[in-house]
Amino acid sequence: MLKKSRFATTLLPLSLAVSLSGWTVAQAAETAPPAAPAAATSPAQIDLKFPDGENWSPATEREKMAYLLGIRDMAAAEYQLTGPNPKKRTLVAKWVKALDGMTLRQIMETVDAYYKANPDKQKQTVFEVVWFQMVEPKAGNLTKAN
Repeated sequence: MLKKSRFATTLLPLSLAVSLSGWTVAQAAETAPPAAPAAATSPAQIDLKFPDGENWSPATEREKMAYLLGIRDMAAAEYQLTGPNPKKRTLVAKWVKALDGMTLRQIMETVDAYYKANPDKQKQTVFEVVWFQMVEPKAGNLTKAN
């Protein structure tokens, strides 16, 4: 009798949880907005390229700052994991040191100014602009200091 009782007390909450989760999914499906047409771009067709001047310039300030924040966070995370003197070759230490003290807004304004001053270089990626216009000029000095 003890086994049946334990089984019943386990089965009841489990079945209740499953039925409630199914109801939540069904309710969400009923209130969901109409789906986009099937002719929309499928995930396999989405091309995620590095942003360049052609899609940087029309981007909102918030989108630009989000992109730069992502780069900064990636560099900061790797820098924290590897330290200032990593065992393997990396550009992150130079990136972090070269941009130390600069705000994201200053970096964004530098990239904006570069694309505005160089309309013929709109195919150059934002990452390249940051590296060649802001990091590399300081990287030589950083290499000599290390």
